[in-house]
Amino acid sequence: MNYFKSNFWLLAIFATALFVSCSNDDDDESMPLVVQFEEAPSNTLITTGVVNVITENTVRYHTIDFDSAPYTVTIVETEANIVLVDLGPAPVFADELETYVNAINKPGAVIITHNHGDHYGGAVNFTDLDFYAESTVADQLNNTADFTSMYPNNVIGVSGSQEIGGLTFTFDKVSNAETGENGYFYNEEHKIVFSGDLVYNLSHPYLREYTPNEGEDEIANWIAGLNVLKTNFSDYNHLFVGHNGSRADVATVIDENIDYLQNAQGIIKGTQTMTGGGTATTHQEVIDELQLLYPAYKDGGLFLSLPDAFFPGDSGADWF
Repeated sequence: MNYFKSNFWLLAIFATALFVSCSNDDDDESMPLVVQFEEAPSNTLITTGVVNVITENTVRYHTIDFDSAPYTVTIVETEANIVLVDLGPAPVFADELETYVNAINKPGAVIITHNHGDHYGGAVNFTDLDFYAESTVADQLNNTADFTSMYPNNVIGVSGSQEIGGLTFTFDKVSNAETGENGYFYNEEHKIVFSGDLVYNLSHPYLREYTPNEGEDEIANWIAGLNVLKTNFSDYNHLFVGHNGSRADVATVIDENIDYLQNAQGIIKGTQTMTGGGTATTHQEVIDELQLLYPAYKDGGLFLSLPDAFFPGDSGADWF
């Protein structure tokens, strides 16, 4: 009888210990992991721009905005890796960006959102890293002489999802909007979306490629794409843009862009009366009206629509 009593109490003690151990394991699993990031690199490493750092439990974001125009590079940093999103326009900026990245001192990769030089201009400084892009954007980059002269390796095209830098990113695109192929991508775990130039933050967008007289209406496509982004990502924590940093109020910034594009579309097509009366008939009148409607916006790419913007004799955007 004593034998059975002893075994009964031993089993009870073992079961209690096992229950407590399992409970502790469950508690451990429910507790969020917190990464102890090293101190962020000094802002003084970037003399040609402004740095903003957002630190969360397991990820840290660095947005670097070029001073002379709102070009933005975003760095996504995890415990072990970094991912650079776009690379800015200019060699001097790229040199400082490289110094900043080296100060973080983690293995990295690059994602390019679309085939515009102000998003890959710093590629020559990062030729030791793998580059990724949405598959059609990757094809464009791999066949663009300006880009391949800076980055001789193949950009890896992604259709769907890909693990990059320890995070899973899902890639998609909007065709014939701000440019021919507008890549964007997102991470569901951290609820972050990278819109490239589909969304601008309080800065005038690049409208140079809008051609309302050639059949397809790129601004209509653009607005339709923005409505898809709004539907899919309004509850996300951060939207990182190609120009002028990031926003946490995702739906609001998308609505701001839709409002701007609707006004631009009406002014250019002559269906919207200008503030002073009449309709626009020149590029300068369109630009003046948009600056009047959005006086606090940064210049962005608006002036690149003017005649002579790229070279002497350049006729400007094909608006009229």
